[in-house]
Formats: sequence, structure tokens, C-alpha cells
Amino acid sequence: MKKGVFYSVGVGPGDPELITLKAVRTLERCPVVAAPQTKNGEMLALSIAQQAVSLEGKTVVPLHFTMSRDKAQQHAAHLAAAQALLCRTPAAQDVSIPGVRGAIYATVQLPGKLARSGDMPLAVLCHGFTGSRAGDGHFAPLAQDLAAQGIATVRLDFPGCGDSTEPFTAYTLSHMADDVESAILYMQSTYGTGPTALVGHSMGGRLASLYPQQKGSIAALVLWSPANGAGLNGLEFLNIDDFSAVEAMAAEAEANGSVTAWGVELSAAYMDEMRTSDPNAALRESALPTLLTYSGSEGILSSTTQAETIAAVQSLPDGQVVLDPFAAGNHNYLSDDPATAAALDKALRQTTVRFLTQHLG
Repeated sequence: MKKGVFYSVGVGPGDPELITLKAVRTLERCPVVAAPQTKNGEMLALSIAQQAVSLEGKTVVPLHFTMSRDKAQQHAAHLAAAQALLCRTPAAQDVSIPGVRGAIYATVQLPGKLARSGDMPLAVLCHGFTGSRAGDGHFAPLAQDLAAQGIATVRLDFPGCGDSTEPFTAYTLSHMADDVESAILYMQSTYGTGPTALVGHSMGGRLASLYPQQKGSIAALVLWSPANGAGLNGLEFLNIDDFSAVEAMAAEAEANGSVTAWGVELSAAYMDEMRTSDPNAALRESALPTLLTYSGSEGILSSTTQAETIAAVQSLPDGQVVLDPFAAGNHNYLSDDPATAAALDKALRQTTVRFLTQHLG
């Protein structure tokens, strides 16, 4: 069993203004806070701490200690308290991460049993074009499943998406890569995370494919239906039936600074980064353990893109392609039939968890 980090924080003589700054900072970054509770339910130390620091979103664990001098009773109480902490899985916590351009809104899920600093694996969950950190409903249950296996997760809203306060014109591959890097650094400094994987859906999959070449140390990749066509082919979903229309959009963006498509404003910078990027070539260069899935009814990604990406992943030493469980799904691994939708989500999570457990240790 991996070892966690236990901090003992004193609340002083009872005045919250006398709690040390170090104690406040420790309480702020710990997802689980334990405190003594009397038989009548009072938690005096916790009430003092709450006057100095917000404990909103944290898991509070009441601990019951005996006042007996009997060594056996004391030992039994201490074991019960330790077990209460070990078996507690922290709730998902919404956080604001300092980023290069401002706040990044994200959700953190930690394992119940925290590892030594640098040992706890991390998966960064990257949503698709115009999506959000909800990940079409897949990310939250995936994060819970990964936490049960000792893997922490952070899922974030990219520029112009979800809770982001930026305009969609800030949505570029380089800005998204900056945000992923900021999220990884935040998780390392706040929770001591170690080996890191990226899980990316659609455009998030393209970002994940490119990231190791752009930013560095990543242990594994999981790509759900990545938009990995070379150059502007990565935007084929904007008009899957007429690629010349996509090229016309790119030309308009270059001429006017932006273009409107799919109800959002795409910047010339985004179009240019798409034009000059080749995610499948990046996959081959990085040669990381990579899991690839595509659904049976993609609809918005061409068979050429799928075939080229499958070939790229199959060429990797630890590349794995899984298609069959998702034959009944659409690009977002959803279905109008509730039973089919549930089966797709379960298969997607199980396939991902199995792969990450193997390659993140």
C-alpha cells in the first residue's frame, strides 16, 4: 500500500487569529481534514479552524478518541481513526488554477489513499472542440474510477469553453498546451503528483498528441476519437462533406483575423496552428504508450483520418487500438438508447482505466 502524507495542525489557544500562516496554508491545500469529535457531535478544533480558513469542498472526517487511560482502549481508538482516514475518498473539488493568461477553471479528483510526494500518478482530462470539463458526461465517472486505482485527475475548461471567461478567439493549440502545463504544475506543487498521462477527446486528443513534443515529460496518452488529420484536415468536422469550405474559412480568418464557424469565432492564430501541425507525426516521434479508440459512427471525422491515426498508433512499441466496444456509439461515445449509452460509457472508462493503471504504475 502506498504511503500518504499526514499533517498535524494545531489551532492554538482557541483564537482563530492566532493560528499560524503555515497552518492555514496546510489546511488550504489538503483535500481531507480530520478533527476530534465529542460524543455529542461537537468539533471544537474544526470550528476554530473554520474561522481562519474556508473548508468548503473538502472532506471532513470526524475522529473519536477515548479519554480512558487503558492502553488497549487507546490503541483501538487510534486504529479506528487511522482506518477512517485510509478509507476516505475525497470528493471532487472545483479549483481556480493560476495560468499564463489568468485563472483556469478546473476540477480535481484525488485518490482516497494519497501517495508519497512524486509517487501519485496524474491524468489530465482534455475535452473537445466547444466542449467543457464535463467531457460529455464521461470525465466525472472516469475520474472516480481512476481515483479508486490511486490515480489523481484534473479536468479543465479550455479558453472560451465551460466556465472560462476568455473569448473563444483565445482557443488555440498553444494556449491549450499552456493551460495543460499550468494544470500539471499546479497538481505537482499542491498535491505532489508524479508520472502524468493525458486523456484527450476529439480536439483534446489532437492537443494530447502534440503536447509531448511541445512541452515535455508525459508518461502515456489516451486518445478518444482524436481530430488528428494533418494540417487543416484536423478541422474537417467543420464541414465534413466539403473540405473546400474549410479551406475557405481558413482563408477568411487569415484575411480578417477570425472567422465564424459552428457558432463560435475562430482566430487566425488557431487556423495557422492547425495548418502547421501534424499530430500523427508527433505521436511517432514521441513513441509513448498510447491508447486509441474510435466509435463506429464517427460522422464528423473522415475514414482517412481514422485510418492514418490507427496506423500511427499501431506503429508504436506500446500502441493499443480498441474499436469493437464502441461500434454503436457516435463521436462523443453517446447513443439515443439509454442502455447502449451506459454500455459505451462503461467500456470507455474500463478500457481507459486498465491502460492507465498499467502504464502509470
